Amino acid sequence: MAEQTITSTPVNAPDVLMNQPLSRQVDVNIESTILEPVSHQFTSASGGRSVFELPAKGVLDSPNAAIIVELQSLEGNGNVAYNMTAGGMGLVQRITARCGGLIISQVENAGTYGWIKTNYMSQGVKEGIMDARHLSSSNIELSVANGKIATTSRQTSYHQIYNPEADQLCTLGGTYGTPRTNNQHTLQISKRLSNVAGQSPQVVLRLADFFEIFQENKLPLLAMAVVQIEIEWAACGDPNLGAGLTLDTPIISSTVPNTAANIGPVLANRGTVSMSTPTMLLDYIHYDDVERQKIFDAINSGGGMSLNFSEVLLTRGVNPAQFSNAEAIGGAALQRQSQSNHILGMSMKEVKKIYVVKNYDLRSPRGTAERNADINQTKNHRNILTNQYKSQQMLGESYNFFINNARVYDNDVSNAMVQHDYLSQCKDNWNVPNIYYDTANYNANKMDITVNASYVDGVRNQDINQGATHRYMPGTHHVIGLNLDKRNNMGSAPGNGTRIGSSPIEFNYSRLCIIPGGRQGADANGTTDGQSAEVNLDFYIVYRRSLIITPTGVITSDA
Repeated sequence: MAEQTITSTPVNAPDVLMNQPLSRQVDVNIESTILEPVSHQFTSASGGRSVFELPAKGVLDSPNAAIIVELQSLEGNGNVAYNMTAGGMGLVQRITARCGGLIISQVENAGTYGWIKTNYMSQGVKEGIMDARHLSSSNIELSVANGKIATTSRQTSYHQIYNPEADQLCTLGGTYGTPRTNNQHTLQISKRLSNVAGQSPQVVLRLADFFEIFQENKLPLLAMAVVQIEIEWAACGDPNLGAGLTLDTPIISSTVPNTAANIGPVLANRGTVSMSTPTMLLDYIHYDDVERQKIFDAINSGGGMSLNFSEVLLTRGVNPAQFSNAEAIGGAALQRQSQSNHILGMSMKEVKKIYVVKNYDLRSPRGTAERNADINQTKNHRNILTNQYKSQQMLGESYNFFINNARVYDNDVSNAMVQHDYLSQCKDNWNVPNIYYDTANYNANKMDITVNASYVDGVRNQDINQGATHRYMPGTHHVIGLNLDKRNNMGSAPGNGTRIGSSPIEFNYSRLCIIPGGRQGADANGTTDGQSAEVNLDFYIVYRRSLIITPTGVITSDA
């Protein structure tokens, strides 16, 4: 007998499975569960892996499912903390959801993607909720000079902003410490890791912060095969490397040091940690017999039941360096545009959003030489407050997309505020301080809005090497975004995105490479104060998929 093929169209899921208010009254019972992983292992140098199996009962309140994790410092009490941007989200390198062994959703570089989503939230939510969950540091304070208006208001630094975790100022505009210009300090105790299990602050990681399917739907686990959540933890400090030599880690030193121009910071800690066994908090919704029967009827229909959701695909590209070694050490100031074209694929898929994260390659020969480079007092290569969880604005950058063989913009987008507007169109608003997004090509006058001076008896004392907000935060949130949805409020409804034809998506990118004249130092690979290293481009492509639940299992489809 020939195998039968079901060709019926899947039916839509009942309204109780949508993450939206119901227009009718429904009686439910809520069951809360604390789940232990079926397997768990973690080491600081290589990361680890935890697997949770979700019990097959009721309907999972997916948007509120969360993982609780706690780290302990292996280098003494309070010596390390989480990075300031992504916080504890950076612990998640890759997260995967499976049903019956089939991958239904997977997110690479999950910590960075979660950080991108967080920046669409209001400042109050970021400070009051997300910082509490993730131990990140989004707070911004205003510093007003302690001098007379007549003598100080002409200074661009009369009003300056700062992150209180990066800089500690007294209310009269002077930094703490002796002498007065010394700004070295440590993060708040509540943000630092203890070396005793049970005494470190815990991080709460909602699955919906990473998985779009958990944000948009409630999963009917009562009618599905075993659902597994696998978390691959990011590597932290390596005990075999010296202090401050680990570049990609979610952990930073809790002491924020003073840092001189074009010189690497002196860090006292490796960032080595241990991890207690994580747990998962789940809420199960138990509906009455009528609502449960609606779910089973939809699944038992000829084509099964369809749940629409968005998936995130990560692909990478490199914008090359432009100068040979002979040019780099030749002594003259050099400028040259570096242009690159990137084929992103996605043929025959319905694409919704594209985010581009940009950072200098710190491991290439040129990137190693420039690792601690400054540009107008800001270190835009290596960042000891954020590590890899940032997207750096580049000098003179412009870009364009090609969708279905058509140029998206008539002219390449080079104006930073236009770039911000296109990024904001992807959701509500890209909500970060202006200097975090646009530095006006690292213009010294504009960057003067971040704390880089103190006032003594009304006289400005510029301390460019002491203000950590000024040294590390400008330009760190410059993400490129393209919205391909017709209406954002339609979510993952079929047809809301843009269907890509046989021609792949293309991305054209250009930025300015600079080697200054009269530079402070050079080696065979380039200059220590240049802006010419390769730039790594990470593309987070959000596209629509369908999860089809049938009596015999699940199917994922791009249709």
